Amino acid sequence: MTIAAIRLYHLVAPLPEVIGNALVFFDRRETLLVEIRDRAGRSGWGECWQAPAAARAIIESRLAGLLLGQDAQAITRHWHALLNAAGTDRGGPALIAVAGLDIALHDLAARQQGVPLSTLLGGRIRDRIPAYASGPFFKPGGHPYRDFERDAETYLRAGFRAIKLRSGFDPADDAATALAVRRLMGEEGTLMLDFNQSYAPRAALAAARRMEEARLLWIEEPSIPDDLAGYRMLAPQLTPALAGGETFGSASAFLPFLEAGCLDVLQPDIALCGGLTGTKRVAMLGEIFERPVVPHVWGGIVNFQAALHFTATLPAIRSGARLGAYPFLEFDAGPNPLLDLCGRPRLNADGTVSVPDAPGLGIELKPETFAGFVQAHSAMEA
Repeated sequence: MTIAAIRLYHLVAPLPEVIGNALVFFDRRETLLVEIRDRAGRSGWGECWQAPAAARAIIESRLAGLLLGQDAQAITRHWHALLNAAGTDRGGPALIAVAGLDIALHDLAARQQGVPLSTLLGGRIRDRIPAYASGPFFKPGGHPYRDFERDAETYLRAGFRAIKLRSGFDPADDAATALAVRRLMGEEGTLMLDFNQSYAPRAALAAARRMEEARLLWIEEPSIPDDLAGYRMLAPQLTPALAGGETFGSASAFLPFLEAGCLDVLQPDIALCGGLTGTKRVAMLGEIFERPVVPHVWGGIVNFQAALHFTATLPAIRSGARLGAYPFLEFDAGPNPLLDLCGRPRLNADGTVSVPDAPGLGIELKPETFAGFVQAHSAMEA
């Protein structure tokens, strides 16, 4: 059970075209894969998709030495030791580094026990998770929404029954696009919308009122993440649920919004919010305040699989006036070679993704699988 080595792989995957949201465009996908190996040769995998170069430097210089030679099963003890070593950086690259190591420790511990990650997390409540297509993406050099209807039709043909639109360039175009996609989906489809922090709260409210007939399940990040006053202003004026928290680095960041009653759907990202150990604390808050937790999923296949197993353990909680039971799984519907490292995750005919029964994350990653994307690599051994 002893940790023998930690290996880091900084991956960069160019995209065929530039895509983005209302705040930023990008021409590549990038992440840091974290491999923790035990003396028996078993590997657990974690991921740091944000600030990968900085996270790599912090693991190499400050964190790896705390794990090498230690028992991989002592996950909670390691988490606290890593968090202490992160010092006052509780929301930046140091905590991202902690999250990547924590995910890898969970994967390795589950593999050592020969059980799925969901079992290590307490046991799954469901075998399939309803997935929503996170897309389409904006494109520069023309009308940014120009391919939205075509892409939404592609998602529906693929079997998705839920779509989360990116929005936030122009209120009139926001509304026209949301209404058009609602017509494509019909009455039974589930539609969400993400403003990606692109509006001030009053502008977000004006845009949301234009699209009331789209019958949105939730509106995500209608303002900057920590704008408690903005969320408090919006909450009583919107019918859809308010969702947010994907940038939060700890469970404590959710608490003011929950106490104010202005956050209906909690969206921690496992790779940002202290790993699985940190995100479990958000789930506890969700149960206490009776708010559903729907993890934000970005990056590559490791974060996706971690969210899949984690979501399988969450209770079904209702939130909103006309909403169904949660949770959901975010499925990045855009071009993403880092999500496809083990083959694109399979969507079932009913719009769900099945939770694997294989040990750990349920995937088999090998360095040769992603060798073409490695920009930098390092290894530390006990």
